[in-house]
Amino acid sequence: MPPRPARPLSTLALLKALSTNPLSACDEELFDELFVARRYFGQHVFVISDPAGIKHVLLDNFDNYPRVPRIRRLFGAGVGTGTFASEGETWRRHRRAAAAALDHRALAPDVPAMIGATERLADSIETPGAPFDLEAEFNHLLVLLFNRVLTGGNLDAVGMVEGLAHLPPKPRAMDFLALPRWLTGSKPLGKVRRNIAKHDGVLYGLIDARRDDGYAGGRDAMWRLAHARDRNETYLLPRNEIRDEAVSIISAGAHTTVRALVWIWYLLALDPAVEAKLHAELDELLRGGSPTPGHLAKFVYTRQVIDETMRLYPPVPAMLRQAAKDDVVCGHRVPRKSLIAIAPWIVHRHRRLWPAPDLFDPERFNPKNAGARARLAYLPFSIGPRICVGAALAMTQILLVVAVLAQRFRIRLADGYPIEPVGSVTLRPKGGLRVTFERRTTVI
Repeated sequence: MPPRPARPLSTLALLKALSTNPLSACDEELFDELFVARRYFGQHVFVISDPAGIKHVLLDNFDNYPRVPRIRRLFGAGVGTGTFASEGETWRRHRRAAAAALDHRALAPDVPAMIGATERLADSIETPGAPFDLEAEFNHLLVLLFNRVLTGGNLDAVGMVEGLAHLPPKPRAMDFLALPRWLTGSKPLGKVRRNIAKHDGVLYGLIDARRDDGYAGGRDAMWRLAHARDRNETYLLPRNEIRDEAVSIISAGAHTTVRALVWIWYLLALDPAVEAKLHAELDELLRGGSPTPGHLAKFVYTRQVIDETMRLYPPVPAMLRQAAKDDVVCGHRVPRKSLIAIAPWIVHRHRRLWPAPDLFDPERFNPKNAGARARLAYLPFSIGPRICVGAALAMTQILLVVAVLAQRFRIRLADGYPIEPVGSVTLRPKGGLRVTFERRTTVI
């Protein structure tokens, strides 16, 4: 991980860190104290790691803590009314539709096709072979998996999914501060809108096809969005809002799943004992065959490895909110317009919440040990009403990819490629992750 400053950074040093690697701005105090108050350019900033404070901000009083307006506008450029950008009743309407479209029961028919796509990737890996960028391979795979869920595997939509998966853009340092809009400018927003608009023809074609009376295709996630209804049996979303929600689902989901997968293999490569225990579970359950939907609940240790990886390397390293009204959190006064930072990167490594917090130990998530940690000390998908709507899809995809690839291969980190985690919208290894694969034999 990046070196931690011993003391809080000056304002100028903070701006520099935010523009290069925000993780390098996380000083030692943040990992020792559960509530930290700072002030930059006259703006109150509160870093909250106390589980009680997290519950208050993200669950009990979440309406008072919308996302930071400038960052929301940046992320929402071109997304319009999608859950990634909206607030209030518009957000609630979209949230209901997206939750129904990505419900784990609705995803079950897509599992065999996702397994097939992952096995085709496994078939293409050469061993021994030259080092390759695992992140790039996973990017391509996740585009195919998302396309399967969203469009039923329509090949004409792959380019659209790939284009939208590269969103949202990285915020600039000034986007974190309460600066006037005329000073921050609107040029980045216009560029994002134009890049998204390139895919409108494909998006609206998919929507219109699924609303046509003669549609004979499958009931994929796009169909479920197009036919989502409210309690009055009217369409929940009009045509343009279905488009917005599809864009929101793709841009918010694909890359976060890729990041989790990359860090899993990084940690497995560093810990042969954990890798061997994972292989043993897969060998016992799969016996050299393909995983099935019925295996998902049985991957107990595999799930522990995934959870522990997302503790150390949370796909979304920080969540920012702004107080709409004056409030009190954990006994501290929080003035209106204060910036609230709840950072899984900090919470998951906090010395008062986790023993040996920087140690990779999947046994933390053994069901027998569940009571040993505070419930809200672990939030890889956030919590409360804004918990990630695609969490079930992400976990299904991660479990399937790990099961297919880890049953066939051991991974080795390539020499000469230092690993540096960089935090922005998602947590990624700088320059990707260069690896080689070694074929393994199933032990039955």
